[in-house]
Amino acid sequence: MTTVAVVTPVYEDRDSFDRLCQKLSDVSRAAALRFYVIAVDDGSLAAPPEAASISRAGLEGEVLRLARNVGHQMAISIGLAQASNMPGLSACVIMDSDGEDTPESIPGLLAALSAGSVDVAVAERAKRSETFAFKFFYQVYKRLFKFATGQVLRFGNFMALTPRSLSRMSGMQETSVHVAAAVVKAKLRRADVSTDRGRRYAGESKMNFPSLVLHGMRAVMVFSDLVLTRMALALVAMAASVVVVVAVAVSMRFMGMTTPGWVTTVTGFALSLFLQTGLFAMITLIVSSLGRVDTPPQVRARALEYIAEIETVGPAATS
Repeated sequence: MTTVAVVTPVYEDRDSFDRLCQKLSDVSRAAALRFYVIAVDDGSLAAPPEAASISRAGLEGEVLRLARNVGHQMAISIGLAQASNMPGLSACVIMDSDGEDTPESIPGLLAALSAGSVDVAVAERAKRSETFAFKFFYQVYKRLFKFATGQVLRFGNFMALTPRSLSRMSGMQETSVHVAAAVVKAKLRRADVSTDRGRRYAGESKMNFPSLVLHGMRAVMVFSDLVLTRMALALVAMAASVVVVVAVAVSMRFMGMTTPGWVTTVTGFALSLFLQTGLFAMITLIVSSLGRVDTPPQVRARALEYIAEIETVGPAATS
């Protein structure tokens, strides 16, 4: 039977995780799949996920209790590092535990992954249930992201990885920053699978507007090299425009013509903006070059250091 690791971060959402395990059990029987659940408890205090939820659903798996809250993306990265140590996996699925990523969509992702030319199958939302304001700002973000990085990002964390792509993603520092952006950065061959967004099993989303803005900024951070390159090109264009304006102004002086008053203002503003942007780009480049670059084994080892306890469970006993 095909063994699939399911990595899901959980933070203060015990009830939703319990429902997820039951849904995974139903899909497991219907699709003849063997799910191994890796729940990453991201420092929950009030409502941590229970390992008993896995056994009650007749599944196998483990709950990784983290020593502190590290955030959604880092929690996924820790789960991937743990999954990469498992032998005999056919695939690894990343999904949220709140019900918006539906277990019923997993067979479709795995089917797309079975093609030899695909490294990762990602869920692309065919039907979204967010508010108008969210959709509006999401469209603005996508355009700004493309302008800053030159990349297109149309998917989230819900995806299925081959063992080879699991090994690559778990060894990338960028994965802990933004999982979807890391997939693009890793240059994995991707298949987009149309899925509908599910309804939350329980409670309300903990994602607010500031969190969404931070999440978007982290995606840009993954492509800092491209952003710096585009910024450098913009600086060159800005410098060329300043030179042209100054040359025109000087030529008009020599010809005895009166230069418009706005020429001095525009030239001064452009020059000031050029110097400030150039200084910012240099500082960013220096700071990024001083950053620590770990090898893939080191990245996995550092991720696993956050685990304080592992609760492993097998299938529930049947009579």
